Amino acid sequence: MSIQALLESNSSIGLTTIFLYLSITLALTSIIFIVYKLTFTGVAYSNNFNVSIVLTGLITAMIMMVIGNNLALSLGMVGALSIVRFRAAIKEPKDISYLFWSIAIGLAAGTGAWRIAIAGTVFITLVIVMYYFLPDNNKAYLLVLKGSGFDDTAVRNVISDHTKKAKLRIKNSKNDKKEIIYEISVKKNDEELIKNLKEITGLEQVNVIAFDGHLNE
Repeated sequence: MSIQALLESNSSIGLTTIFLYLSITLALTSIIFIVYKLTFTGVAYSNNFNVSIVLTGLITAMIMMVIGNNLALSLGMVGALSIVRFRAAIKEPKDISYLFWSIAIGLAAGTGAWRIAIAGTVFITLVIVMYYFLPDNNKAYLLVLKGSGFDDTAVRNVISDHTKKAKLRIKNSKNDKKEIIYEISVKKNDEELIKNLKEITGLEQVNVIAFDGHLNE
C-alpha cells in the first residue's frame, strides 16, 4: 500500500467524529475513575494510577481510530507494542480489571461501537457496587501480640474462643521477649478479644490490623 493510500484510509474520520469518540471515552473512563476511588479498599490509594486508567482508555481509542480497518497498520501496531515493556507494579489484582475495563472502552468507542461501551460500563458499575456493599462476614485481621514470658496456650485458648478461624503466621522470640502474629477472622467484634488477651500475664501489647487478604485453612 502506498503512503498516499494509507493517508487517505485514515482521513475518512472527520474531526467531529474524532472528538465525539474521545468525549465518550473520557466520560466513560471518568466513571471508572469515580468508581475506583469510591470503592478502593487497598492500603494506599494512588491518584496517579487512577488518572492513568483514564489516559489508557483515551490512548486506546486514538489507536483504534488510527488503525481503522487497515490490516498493515494493525500488524505494525502489534509489532510496535511488543517492543514496549510495561513495568508498572500492580499491587492489587483488582486494579488489572480496571485497566482492562478502560482498554475495552477505548476499543469499543474508538471503533464506533460506543453503545457497547456505554452498556458495558453501566453493567460493570452496577456489578461492582453490588459486590462492594455485600456484607463481608469473614473479614480477616492480623493479630500482633508482643510481651515477655506470656503463656502461648492461654493465648491460643482466648483466640479460639473469640474467632471463627485463626492461623499462626509468625512467631519470634529473643531472650524472654516474644512476638506472635495470627491471621484471624473475628466472630462478632474484636473488643472482647482484645480485653481477654490483655488479661494474660506477660502480654504487653495487642494490636489488631485490618488485612485485605483471604484466610485459608
